[in-house]
Amino acid sequence: MAWSYVAVHGPMLRFARAATVVGLTASVVGLAVLVAQAASEVAADPTLSLEDGYWIGRLPWSAAGVGAVVLGATLAVVFGTLSAWLGGGMLRRLASSPAFTVAAFWWLYAMLPSPGGAPCGSCVPPGPEPLTFAYSLPGAALLLLLVPAALAGLLGLTTSYRERIANVTASPSGTPSAAGR
Repeated sequence: MAWSYVAVHGPMLRFARAATVVGLTASVVGLAVLVAQAASEVAADPTLSLEDGYWIGRLPWSAAGVGAVVLGATLAVVFGTLSAWLGGGMLRRLASSPAFTVAAFWWLYAMLPSPGGAPCGSCVPPGPEPLTFAYSLPGAALLLLLVPAALAGLLGLTTSYRERIANVTASPSGTPSAAGR
């Protein structure tokens, strides 16, 4: 049973874990870009705080940072949950499901159309803008997207007992193979 588990889920699990690492890395890089942009504003005007520097939002750095954070966190939560489901036990699946649900709620809320102002019959209605939503409500993006992404990434990147047992296969001589060491 363990061999068939590794043969069936091995390539998909490796891909899901690699995508989780890419997503977490993109989120960290995006956060670093946002902090560096805010710090450069503070360096230019020492009376500002880091929060003030964030709200100045110089282009293209703020847009690139927020985009990397949102894209990376979404990758991390989707593929982290997938790898937790493929490589984890029941507890890991139960713990990763709420993280996915919370991130899905953030995306649902971010994709809702913004409330319009005065009616305009000839204007094209504005579409959803999740990056603007993340920039405008950074606390919501942190709590509802980044924290679940970190949790799903942690659960997806750690190995389960079943996976460790599957890696300790016996060689023809009866000693554990190099994969199990």
